[in-house]
Amino acid sequence: MKICLFDAVRKFTQDLVNHWEKNGHTVVIDRYLDPGKVAWSDVTFFEFCDLSVQRGSDSGDHFYKEYPYSTDKNIIVRAHDIDLWVGHYRGVNWNWVNHLVFVGPYMHDHFLPMMNLPSSVKVHMIPHGINLEKFTYREKSVGNKIAWVGNINHAKNLELALQVLAENPEYELHVVGSGLGSWEEQYVSEFVKRNGLKFFHTPVVDDINQFLEDKDFVLLTSSKEAFSFIVGEGMSKGIKPLIHNFMGAEMIWPKEYIWNKVSEVGPMLKDEYNSLKYRQYIEEKYPLAKMLKEYDEIINNK
Repeated sequence: MKICLFDAVRKFTQDLVNHWEKNGHTVVIDRYLDPGKVAWSDVTFFEFCDLSVQRGSDSGDHFYKEYPYSTDKNIIVRAHDIDLWVGHYRGVNWNWVNHLVFVGPYMHDHFLPMMNLPSSVKVHMIPHGINLEKFTYREKSVGNKIAWVGNINHAKNLELALQVLAENPEYELHVVGSGLGSWEEQYVSEFVKRNGLKFFHTPVVDDINQFLEDKDFVLLTSSKEAFSFIVGEGMSKGIKPLIHNFMGAEMIWPKEYIWNKVSEVGPMLKDEYNSLKYRQYIEEKYPLAKMLKEYDEIINNK
C-alpha cells in the first residue's frame, strides 16, 4: 500500500511510519500538502486538521490544475488540540474525508458537536500509544529533581512551574524547551535569583530518555493538552507525574496525580511513590501495539 503523510511537526508519527514500513507499505512524508503525492497514494494521512486539509479538500484549489482532484483515496485526518481551537475544521470540505481521529476524549466531546460532519465520515477516538522500548524503566525512591519538558509558550505555562518551585524550594526544576525569548528569559533569571531557586534550563536534548534518567517527578503545568506525551514518557520510566488539571486531564490520567492549586503539589511531592504503578498504568492504558492495530484497521478500511 502507498501511504502519504503530511506532517509539519514530525513529533507524533514516527512510530506509525516505522510500523507501516515494517509491514511492507511505502510511506512518503511531506510537511505540507502536495497533490501529486495524494494522486500517487492509496492512503493520505493528515497529521493535523490544518490548512493542508483545507486546501486538499477544496476541488477548486489551484493545485488541482496540474493534478486531478482525488476522490477515490482513503483520506485520514488526525486532530490534536491547537488545530481544533483555532477553528481550521470550519474550512474543511468533510465530504472529501473518510476518517477523523481525535487523540483526546475532551477534544472529541467538545468539538465533535460543532463540526457538522456528513454521515460518511467515520469518527475515532484513539489516544497516543507509548513506545515502552524507548524508555528504560527504573525503580525509584523519592528524590528532589523535577523535570519540565515542552516548547516554552503561553499554553505550556512555565510561569506556573516557577510558582510550584517557589513553594517547594528544596526541589530542583530541570527544564527542557526552546522558545524562551529575551524578556522572558530575563524574567525567569530574576525570579529564580530573587527566590533562591534551583533552576536549570536546556533548550534541546538529544535523548529524552537519558534526560529523564535521574529525574524523580515530571511536572506538567499546561492549560491545554490533547494527551501530554511527556507524562506518558515519564510514567513509562517509573517517574511520578504532577499534572495540572488541564481541560480533560481526568479523562486521560489518574486523578491522584492531578492538581488544581499550587498548594496541592507539595503534599504530592512527599506522599506515596510507586514506580511500578506508574509504568503499569502506561502498559495497560496506552500500549503502542493497541494504537498501531487501530490505525491498521483504518488504513485498510475506506
